[in-house]
Amino acid sequence: MRLGLSAVPAVHADRPARPRIDVLDALRGLALLGILQVNIQSFTWGAGEPLGYLAAPGSPDAHRTADQVVYFLQAAFLEGKFYPIFAFVFGVGLQLQMRSLRQTLQTLAQAAPSRTAAGARALYRRRLGVLFGMGILHSLLLYCGDVLAAYALCAAGLLCLEPVRTRALRRWALASMTLAACALFVPVLVVLALGIDESGSPVPEAVVAAHATYTGSGFLAQLTQRGTDAAWQQLGSIPLFWPQVVALMTLGMLAARQGWLLHPERHRLLWRRALQAGLGLGLPCALAGAALALLRMRDAPGAQGQWDAVLLGFGSLLSAAYVAGLLQARRHAPGRALAAWLGWAGRASLSNYLLQSLLMALLLGGWGLGWGAQATRLQLAGLGLLIFVAQVLASRAWLQRFDQGPLEALWRRWTYRGLTHPALPPAGQEGYPGPDARA
Repeated sequence: MRLGLSAVPAVHADRPARPRIDVLDALRGLALLGILQVNIQSFTWGAGEPLGYLAAPGSPDAHRTADQVVYFLQAAFLEGKFYPIFAFVFGVGLQLQMRSLRQTLQTLAQAAPSRTAAGARALYRRRLGVLFGMGILHSLLLYCGDVLAAYALCAAGLLCLEPVRTRALRRWALASMTLAACALFVPVLVVLALGIDESGSPVPEAVVAAHATYTGSGFLAQLTQRGTDAAWQQLGSIPLFWPQVVALMTLGMLAARQGWLLHPERHRLLWRRALQAGLGLGLPCALAGAALALLRMRDAPGAQGQWDAVLLGFGSLLSAAYVAGLLQARRHAPGRALAAWLGWAGRASLSNYLLQSLLMALLLGGWGLGWGAQATRLQLAGLGLLIFVAQVLASRAWLQRFDQGPLEALWRRWTYRGLTHPALPPAGQEGYPGPDARA
């Protein structure tokens, strides 16, 4: 008889504290900071440009030079550089939690390994189902650029790779990264195939109307617009975003098995090469792509991104340098202090991610303070930094009293409802049993 969820004893008890993997928390915190800096620029524009547009309609000309400088810096160093870190860490968590679930169910149910694995997959699919639901609600109610739903679907597809041998997983990782690299050329191929000429295209009227809705209308009036934008955003991300997420999650699963993050000192050559790839290839591509994107945004903001999108896509390799740099910095006292500071936000990454959207809505949206109607890019960047600092301080205060963030605790409760047991791993707090010995 197949092991199901009902096979897990329902023992209600307080969960003992589990040791945390500090580097994962620090990486989540770093990703939260970068993602907020990007999202806050596009929040009031709806679907389309990841960094929004160069200036809001009616913005004073005096701010245009500063807007262009900030746009270039954000395109080069932020846009597309931090969701890869989140996807990579998500893949690490997938591998670690599945292993922990199998071990726990084996202990509790004393079932055969194959039946235990089936029960672990059932639990993890439920976990992903809860995350998918949160993502859909987030995209419809707060921010159309949600990534949680896409992450949940991609991770569900990758569950079939969790039991394969490490050698096979390496091949899958290489194949998925090759596919993701090829997908970056899709925008150029589409434009060339259709012979589209968008030189001089202004900001689309639909985008201007969406901006007016988000910055000037009430919450209920925004729902239709946000639903439309969310549909376009999610469907449009499939050919470009999903292959990258799958590749990065697969790489994260491999990292969990090999101990790349827990024992970086054993993999110094790997992280040295990651730093070299990020700086040697990612940085030049990011700078060139940002320059082209700035020219397009200034002269033809309504045009579809082409070679600038390709270059910025390869510029995402800069995220490898960010991860390698943080690991290197943690070897010294100032770097450990920075990682610990980022880790407070990272320990409650789900709560902080959704809270960021709520705060942006309250501060920038028409049903809140409406600052998004006239705020410059520099002002939005400063506001994003203030929000993150406040989240770090609030997370620290919360986590000194509670073991998890509020939504993390809710996520765990919904995932393991009826199955509460002190040995079950909490959502977002994975154990790390060490590198996998399988070849």
